[in-house]
Amino acid sequence: MDFGGKILVGAAATVALGLVGHILSGESFISDLEKQAQTELAARGLSDAMVTLGRAPLSRSAILDGDLADDAKQEAVNVVAAIPGISGASWLGQEQVEPEASEQSGTTAAKSDADGKIAQCQDGVDKIIETRKISFRSGSAYVSPDSNQILDTLAKALKSCDGLSIAVEGHTDDNGDKAVNKVMSQERADRIKAGLVDRGISADLITATGYGSTRPRAKGSDEAADAQNRRIEFRIGSANAAPKIDAKAQQGE
Repeated sequence: MDFGGKILVGAAATVALGLVGHILSGESFISDLEKQAQTELAARGLSDAMVTLGRAPLSRSAILDGDLADDAKQEAVNVVAAIPGISGASWLGQEQVEPEASEQSGTTAAKSDADGKIAQCQDGVDKIIETRKISFRSGSAYVSPDSNQILDTLAKALKSCDGLSIAVEGHTDDNGDKAVNKVMSQERADRIKAGLVDRGISADLITATGYGSTRPRAKGSDEAADAQNRRIEFRIGSANAAPKIDAKAQQGE
C-alpha cells in the first residue's frame, strides 16, 4: 500500500471511530434522560409509569407506559415533557405533549439547582456502595454486621443531603417461588429503611419497596447474573416529594 493509500485508510478509521464515539455518547445521553425521567416520576409518586426513549434511531421524544389512572397518566406525561433535554412526551398510543415554555422559563433555574443537589447526593451514595455490598443471611432479612457498617456510612452521608428523599428497593434473582421472592425483597427493603431510620434519617423521607425478581439487572440465571440481580438499590429524589428511583447502587446479597 502506498503512502496516499495509508492516509486514506487512516482517515477512514478515524471517521469510523468518531462515529462510534458519537453513537455511544448519544446512547449514554438518552439513557441519562430516561433515568432522570424515572427519578422525577418517582418523586411525584408516579413510579408505575415507565419511560422509554428511542434507540434506533436515537430520540429525545419520550413514550410512557404503565398501569396508572387517566389523570395520573396525564400528570406523568406533563412531568416528563418538562424535563430539559426531552423534546416531548406521550402515553403509548396517544398524542405527544410538548414542554410548555412559560412553565420551563420560570422553573429551570430552581430545577437545575435541585437536580444538582440530587445528583451530588446520589453520587455520594453510589461511591459508598459501589465496592461494598449490602448482604443478608440466606433466606432471611437479617442484615450482616458488615452491612450494618455500610448503613452507618450511608446514614452519615444522607444526613448532609438536606432532606432529600430516599427510595430503598429490594430485588432478588429468579430462583424459587416468585411470590416468596417478592415478600423477601420487601422485608429486606423494610429492614434497610429501618436501619437508616435508627441512624437518624427521617422515616418520612424514605420509602421501601420490594420488587422480587420482576426487574432483573442482568439476563440469565447463572451465578454471575444472579449476583447482579440480588441487590438493594438506593434512589435519591427531591425534597418535599415521594422518594425517587435512580441509583447505581446495585448490591449483591
